[in-house]
Amino acid sequence: MSGRQIIKPGRGYALLALALLVSGLLSMHLDYFVAWLLVVAGLAVVAWMLWSRQRNNQRVIAELRQGRQQLREAQRLAQIGSWELDIPSGRLTWSEELYRIFGIDPQAGPVDYQRFLQMIPSDDRERVDHAYRASYRERAPHEVEHRLLTGSAQVKQIRSRWETHFDEQGNALRTIGTAQDITDLRRMESQMQLLGTAFHHSGEAILITDHENRIVTVNPAFTTLTGYTLDEVAGKNPSLLSAGRTSPDEYERMWTSIKQKGYWQGEVWDRRKDGGVYPKWLSISVMRDDNGEIRYYIAHFTDVSAERAAEARLHHMAHHDMLTGLANRFSLKERLEHALAVARRESSRVALLFIDLDRFKVINDTLGHHIGDELLIQVSQRLRGAVRDSDLVARLGGDEFVVMASGVEQMSSVATVAEKLVKVVGEPYAIGPHTLYTTPSIGIAVYPMDGENGEALMKNADAAMYHAKAAGRNNFQFFDARMNEAAIERLNIEHALHQALEREEFVLHYQPVIDLQSGKVSSVEALIRWQHPERGMVSPVLFIGVAEETGLIQPIGDWVVWTACRQLAAFRAAGIADVKMAINISAVQMRNSSLPIVARGVIDAYSLAPGDLIFEITESVAMEQPDETIRVLDILRNMGVTLALDDFGTGYSSLSYLRMFALDKLKLDRSFVEEIGEDIDGQVICDATIGLAHALGLTLVAEGVETEDQLEYLRARGCDLVQGYLFSKPLPALEAEAFIRQRNGLPG
Repeated sequence: MSGRQIIKPGRGYALLALALLVSGLLSMHLDYFVAWLLVVAGLAVVAWMLWSRQRNNQRVIAELRQGRQQLREAQRLAQIGSWELDIPSGRLTWSEELYRIFGIDPQAGPVDYQRFLQMIPSDDRERVDHAYRASYRERAPHEVEHRLLTGSAQVKQIRSRWETHFDEQGNALRTIGTAQDITDLRRMESQMQLLGTAFHHSGEAILITDHENRIVTVNPAFTTLTGYTLDEVAGKNPSLLSAGRTSPDEYERMWTSIKQKGYWQGEVWDRRKDGGVYPKWLSISVMRDDNGEIRYYIAHFTDVSAERAAEARLHHMAHHDMLTGLANRFSLKERLEHALAVARRESSRVALLFIDLDRFKVINDTLGHHIGDELLIQVSQRLRGAVRDSDLVARLGGDEFVVMASGVEQMSSVATVAEKLVKVVGEPYAIGPHTLYTTPSIGIAVYPMDGENGEALMKNADAAMYHAKAAGRNNFQFFDARMNEAAIERLNIEHALHQALEREEFVLHYQPVIDLQSGKVSSVEALIRWQHPERGMVSPVLFIGVAEETGLIQPIGDWVVWTACRQLAAFRAAGIADVKMAINISAVQMRNSSLPIVARGVIDAYSLAPGDLIFEITESVAMEQPDETIRVLDILRNMGVTLALDDFGTGYSSLSYLRMFALDKLKLDRSFVEEIGEDIDGQVICDATIGLAHALGLTLVAEGVETEDQLEYLRARGCDLVQGYLFSKPLPALEAEAFIRQRNGLPG
């Protein structure tokens, strides 16, 4: 530097030795040459040794630095910090990772023991201090796990280890220790424990397979349900559970969904270890690795045998007469529509034979219901035995039966069947000690001559049956055009309906709905009446069907919604705050996407709470277009409108759809309530419907309650709300208001 040449130490030693050698040669005698040579050689060796040691030191220093760097990286990766306390001097040193774990700036230096204890929550502090003192006292390494409140206000889970070294005299020299951050480890362990507990204790059977669909593990519920243990199924394909009832196409669709969407659920049939076959609801999802490849399939399933059996029982109850086992009116309607559709395609005929038993009421009232029921059972058996297997025999209720014969080629064959029915039904019946006689009055209507649809055929067959009774009973009559006066009346009603809205001839009456727990009016149902200028008050039974067929039900329905809500606002203004308004919604209104818009309009117009409105739809309306029904009901539910399914038990709704409908209430049809105490079918359906409603978390409303016996029966079975003439008929607005005030204890 600064023009001076720097000579490295090794080279300097060599030059020094050479200089001494030359000097010796020049200044000494030959005798001393050898001595000087030895001295110079020794100096050279010393110089070489010094140079080698320096190189070794430099290498050791480099390796030490590399080792320290590796130690720092290892501590960082393992989240383990280290510390050392020199006890004689009190000097404490920390590793970089320990500063990071404790959340302390290295510039501030390590904390002392007391500060360390203060960073430990009080619940753990005494335990840590005791462990440290025990380690010192027992001269043994110790380990303790504890929480730490770091300098950055984080709470961490720490595993601390340490030991103290002593000299031969027992004096403490130094204490070394480590602190490992195990927060993430403990959190993961907790999550794994939770998942393991959920897996082990899940009520659903769970199995996990690898990417080749070989079973890896199962939970106890799997063993309970299938009978197979893990040892028996490990490494096997889950297909060993298959009952063989699920088609290859269904399995192919299942795997396509799993591969494309990563998820599938549906119903399949399995076989238990003991050979028992059962339906199960199965859900399968996939777990993928970082590259998107499938690692595991996770399947969980439950036995749905009980649900399917209950569904089948309810379906049978809804479609069959409980007393006779024949199809009921609802099943008849369904089968009739199907038969008519086939007849339209094939240009064939369908005959309806409407049968009413003569003098049955006298037998039933005189000898008792049990005798009457047995008579109905025997009549049903005779009817079933007198017709073809392809013909349908249904009981409509009471002593009314219908036979539907499809594929009719000649009218004479229908007459032959009717003659046979008159004969077999009219033969004597031996019931207990009694020999009883009853005869049938039969009315016949045939598609397409006597009606284009099921409703028309039923109406005309019924009219023909009354003609048979008028003709002396115990005979059959074909429908005749002269019996069609009712059809003319229908046309007159249709014509008058077109003017009724414009002339403001419609009025609403309100029937109170009673809360059985409080005895107060919970809501009122708005029921339309037609105040005809010539006919007087016309029942909706006579005009609602016509309005639906002609499309007039849409403007009439909108008028009902606006009028009912205006009256509800009037109730609110009069101080009636807790009574809701129920409004019937027609099929046309449900199909029209404007229903939610109308609802929002009346709510805003009259400043009503959405929950004050109850929209009621019938089963048949709900099931006409179930997907659209679900969509509309979801919109109304999100608005806050209360939703009820009316006339439950009279339609054919699927339980799977019933669970999907956004409902709050279920209304039991009056036809079942009327049969309480008179017909076992009605009582069974009442019980089943109440149980179903409560199982689904719905409020049950019973319609048509007219007697104290009916009321007590419903009350005993937990029915929530009732309405009917026992409490009040539908009332005009002012009378309804007075009734509510009196019933709910409100001032007049």
